[in-house]
Order: sequence, then C-alpha cells, then structure tokens
Amino acid sequence: MNQPGFVHVGSFFDSVRKIQKRYRDHLSPICKKWKLTQNELDILLFLCNNPQYDRAADIVEHRGIAKSHVSLSVKDLEHRKLLERRFEPADRRTSHLELTARGRAITEEGRQAQLRFFSEIYAGISPEDFATWREIMQKIRKNLEGTEVK
Repeated sequence: MNQPGFVHVGSFFDSVRKIQKRYRDHLSPICKKWKLTQNELDILLFLCNNPQYDRAADIVEHRGIAKSHVSLSVKDLEHRKLLERRFEPADRRTSHLELTARGRAITEEGRQAQLRFFSEIYAGISPEDFATWREIMQKIRKNLEGTEVK
C-alpha cells in the first residue's frame, strides 16, 4: 500500500487549518454580535446540533475542547442565561446542559452560518464523491479507534 509522503501530510494539515480558519470566519460575526468567544459559540452549537450529548464531559469528548475551557465557558453561558444546568435527582454531581430560548435564538444564527460554510466547502462535490469522502472518513475514524501513540 502506498503511504502518503511528506508533501501529502503537509497538504492534509494545511487543508485542515484552512477549513478551521474558514469555519471561524463564518462564525466570527455571530461571536461579535453576541459578545461570545469562539468556544462559547461552539458549545452552544454543539448542544443544539447534538441533543443526545448534553453534559460538559460530552463536549470535551466529542468536540475536543479542553475541560478547563468548557468549564469556564459553561459557567459564563449560564451566567448570561444562554444555557441552564439540570441536575440528576439521583446524583447531583451530574448535570445536563439545556439551551434557553435566548441561547436557541443565537444557535439559529449559528446554524445558518454553518449551512453557508458547508455549502461553500462542498460546492462542486458530487453526491458520489461526497459518499466516497464519508466512507473514507469512517475508515480513518475506525483506524484511529483504540490506537494510541506511546
């Protein structure tokens, strides 16, 4: 099997950086308008887009934001009444995060920005190519499961 060369690796990381920058560029006006950090908006959007994951630990695991940043952002978002914590009756240490009406209004703007972003980066990609890309990404994720650099 051909292994990617250094040029391909560099190209891969360069593409990832460009995608991340363009994504931030699309969300930046919403952050400015609502005086949010990128992490705060990412958390609101994560909760909106993934209702099955409603704990701070879920955000850390699935979104890859540092635990300390999630903790600070959640505290600020709660203080600003953009989300609320709902504690488990059986275990008060476990809380679930829920968007408030104001938080949902902000995420609606964010979701529109996300749609524009994805429309832009997927422009010109056929449904067949997109299906191939998704299949490759699933294989890469599977390859990464359980692997750890020691």
